[in-house]
Amino acid sequence: MEGDAERTVRPVRPALGLSNISLTFGGVAALREVDLEVAQGEILAVIGPNGAGKSSLLNIVTGLYRPDRGEVWFGEHSFREVPTSKLAALGVARTFQNLALFKGLSVFDNVLMGLAHRVRTGLLRQIVGSPLARRIEAENRAAAEDVIGFLHLTEVRDRLAGTLPYGVQKRVELARALVARPKLLLLDEPFAGVTLTEKRELSQHVRNARDSFGATIVLIEHDIGIVMGLSDRVAVLDYGRKIADGTPDQVSADRAVIDAYLGVTHEDETELAI
Repeated sequence: MEGDAERTVRPVRPALGLSNISLTFGGVAALREVDLEVAQGEILAVIGPNGAGKSSLLNIVTGLYRPDRGEVWFGEHSFREVPTSKLAALGVARTFQNLALFKGLSVFDNVLMGLAHRVRTGLLRQIVGSPLARRIEAENRAAAEDVIGFLHLTEVRDRLAGTLPYGVQKRVELARALVARPKLLLLDEPFAGVTLTEKRELSQHVRNARDSFGATIVLIEHDIGIVMGLSDRVAVLDYGRKIADGTPDQVSADRAVIDAYLGVTHEDETELAI
């Protein structure tokens, strides 16, 4: 039909978009006109030397910093300053460089904390055990049990988080971020401080989170080997600017990336060691 022929297909917006993001601290530029898009269901790694602006970028996305210029997009929603109070409602979850677990609580209770935003009933109605409060509590507990099993944490479910090995604590924090089934999962150096075996296991868990839950994932990481094996795409920052953006193979062979990491100019086309 003629009407069908003229109908246009609306493009799918990226899960996350950054437009012309700039940020300064005391006159020092942390980020300079950074544009970035992350497709739905993609695993994107943001890498770069120390001080390149990686954590600043993540802090803007989560509303901890306000950019001097630019916008942040979550699907159809755009923000000049991201409201931290709305992140859960927007389907955004994050882990941190330094573990933010409640070490005196059990693994189960730590994971359950990732659903605190769902509790919308008043305190009085919860105390008297209203049907709505009971239903929300049952759903939250079921979701926590599900993600604990998904990340192979069942055996330590009742252990205090602070008594667990560091690598297991990293999994607990990932579970807490995943329990609400976020659309966008932000991981800030998730592999820092863990053993090679734990890195491989955690890497598989991150991939499974994308494949099983449909989460779009953005991670900051220094381990280039992990990054190149896990990511669909890699963006590289250096002195606050985005200097490369492409597949792992494209980025590992990019001259600007090699120079940023090694600090020298090469005569030959040398790939970044991974």
